[in-house]
Amino acid sequence: MEKDSNIVLFGRFMRGETSVDEERQLMEWLYSSVGRKQLMDYYHSLWLRSDKELSTDVQQRMFAQIKSRIHVAPKENKRQGLSFFRRFLRYAAIVILILGGALGGGVYTSYFGKSKIAKEYLVNTDKGQRANVTLPDGTKVWLNSYTKLSYDADYGEGKRVVSLVGEAFFEVAKDKEHPFIVKTDDMEVEALGTTFNVKAYEDDARIIATLFSGSVRVSAGRYNVILSPNEGAIWRRKSGKLAVRKLDNSNYAKMWRDNELVFSGETLEEIAVILNRMYNVQIVFKSDEIKKFRFTGVICNNSLDNIIELISLTSPITYKTMGDTIELNNR
Repeated sequence: MEKDSNIVLFGRFMRGETSVDEERQLMEWLYSSVGRKQLMDYYHSLWLRSDKELSTDVQQRMFAQIKSRIHVAPKENKRQGLSFFRRFLRYAAIVILILGGALGGGVYTSYFGKSKIAKEYLVNTDKGQRANVTLPDGTKVWLNSYTKLSYDADYGEGKRVVSLVGEAFFEVAKDKEHPFIVKTDDMEVEALGTTFNVKAYEDDARIIATLFSGSVRVSAGRYNVILSPNEGAIWRRKSGKLAVRKLDNSNYAKMWRDNELVFSGETLEEIAVILNRMYNVQIVFKSDEIKKFRFTGVICNNSLDNIIELISLTSPITYKTMGDTIELNNR
């Protein structure tokens, strides 16, 4: 599909190359149903020609959500119009990110007037979803369920810095001149060219970095350590202490990429949190005693029914499923 002049202008806006008058022109275009349809049709054509790294089901649901947001009719009030424009960019640009930067964009937060336009690339996975993305330098990232990864528009100009909430596996492109850094709320992991996993969910008691190849520097609090392959760094939020451990099988930390689930002594209460992220289900405990039961093992067929059935077979518990809620009780 040949690009309309306004679509080209929109691409320039996403790169921060438009004047105030051109931004007003874009707003007028987006206010019209014709303009929104033209842009939506153009994105849709790109979407259909993309590599489709996400599953078809996930893509369809995301695309439907974006489309519904874009077709909300804006108000004529100037203040409301600017608010609509910002919301529009936030959702429309998700398409650009998934398409691998067709317009050089991601999710943008834009500020108008005298201040500069601030840009941030962002990708989210909801509960029950996973995704993989390739960063501008060729670094590949796999995101586990309920994860957020973001980085600034100047990524790669100096240090390659990304922020992570959740869990991700990184296959870092080698670039000795530009260190790669993953920031979580309490820990930083720095690498030059390596593969590693970082688990940093906000409601977990620990942040865990696991190294598979190469080397990384882990910084947390007053600690600063270098990891070797098959080592893990564990930051305990409550105590504020960092521990380094040699791992018998570091591959456990990345088996989630292959839809395999690994338990290494987690309590049933902790497993309930994991299942909520993976399947977006609520686990209700009818007995506090069973929360402390611990489980160790690898589940290859990690369908929700299979996991719950295996847990019930290896411990004295019963379960009852009601829609998206599972009740667990003492046998």
